[in-house]
Amino acid sequence: MKIIFASFQAISILEGGVKTQILALKNELEKLGVEVELFDSWQNYSIRQIDFWHLFCAHIGTYHLVRTLSNLGAKMVLTPVFFRHRSPYFIKNILTLSKIVSKFSGFWSEYQLINEICQLANIIVPNTKKERDLIQQSFGISPKKFQILPNGVDERFYNADPNLFIKQYGINNFILYVGHIGWGRKNLLSLLKVCQQIDHPLVLIGKVLENDYAQKCLAIIKSRPHTILIPGLNHNDPLLASAYSACDTFVLPSYYETPGLSALEAGLAGAKVVITKIGGTEEYFKDYAQYINPFSLDSLRQGLVKALEQKKRPELKEHIRSNYLWKVVAENLVEIYRKK
Repeated sequence: MKIIFASFQAISILEGGVKTQILALKNELEKLGVEVELFDSWQNYSIRQIDFWHLFCAHIGTYHLVRTLSNLGAKMVLTPVFFRHRSPYFIKNILTLSKIVSKFSGFWSEYQLINEICQLANIIVPNTKKERDLIQQSFGISPKKFQILPNGVDERFYNADPNLFIKQYGINNFILYVGHIGWGRKNLLSLLKVCQQIDHPLVLIGKVLENDYAQKCLAIIKSRPHTILIPGLNHNDPLLASAYSACDTFVLPSYYETPGLSALEAGLAGAKVVITKIGGTEEYFKDYAQYINPFSLDSLRQGLVKALEQKKRPELKEHIRSNYLWKVVAENLVEIYRKK
């Protein structure tokens, strides 16, 4: 079986959860005997020799590739990575209106692009039931197209050693955030404002973006005592896994997550988790995490304080190991490929 993995062009520059997902699935599928190749836009491909093109992300960055593959008769699997704060009813109405407008103006809305991508895909594998329901109800996609394929995590985080991070930075039992510094969806400014009210060490690990939001974050980080900023670690760096293990509480206050790979990694390493309640996170973390409303500073503060007051427990760690390792996810994906 031969599979091509493809996504938007900037994925190799941006880093983040989708890139981690692609590389982890590629690694595990190859262990199962599946030939997986990362799409190269300069290479010639014979469509008939490829079983599936697996596209990650339904948005303008993948739209033209999806249309081209469809016109050539390629079979496509889509991991949409799609979530909005809008209801299916709202999206459906905007889609209808934008179709009318496009007939006269040539203007296409984002929802039109996403709708066509989903319609053209042979199989859609959302990460959560909430994502599936939003796509299905918003765009009128047949339920037969969907198979839930959860995100996963590398088992190496289960045995992470906290001492490596403690030895290098002289700190443990801290609050930890891992993600881009300056990506508005991650809601880092709210976290920093709340942490100014909480007398507890804070560590932030992530690539610092060149934008105004990042500068606002950096201003607070520099003014707050007991705060360490580590501007990006390679995902395979043992220091990242060690940080997860050394921290007391991991926090991801994003406006939505599906479900947040860094939170899965931290939970598997033994951290307590405080996470947004929006985007299907409860499907993964069940009753083992503190859920917050990302639009409320009080909710975020209360969630952090409650988590910090509790002792670490093994239930979340074992739950993630039993259900969300990449090797299990890859086995499920192989079955999806074979059934189609």
